[in-house]
Amino acid sequence: MRHKKFRFDHLRLNGVPVDVHYGDLLVAHDEACEHVDWEVVVTTADRLSLEHAAYDVHVETKESRQIWGPGLLVRTDGRAHVFRGGGMLDGFSPAELDG
Repeated sequence: MRHKKFRFDHLRLNGVPVDVHYGDLLVAHDEACEHVDWEVVVTTADRLSLEHAAYDVHVETKESRQIWGPGLLVRTDGRAHVFRGGGMLDGFSPAELDG
């Protein structure tokens, strides 16, 4: 399994900007699978009351790169949130994991 981590500063959930304290996008790819697996782990500056539901998760890296896809909120305590990828991850190619 190949993987890569992206640090990000900006996050939008369903198009709404979220003030990020710290955020990582983790991407992994198993050769046996067609799509990549991904997860967003983020700590927000403000406490958010989020429903355990599907979200359009859009991150912008420190290098101003845009990466987005549908994610499911699987864990939250109000400030720390974990979203698991539920499909394609636009703005990323599995070929980036080579080398």
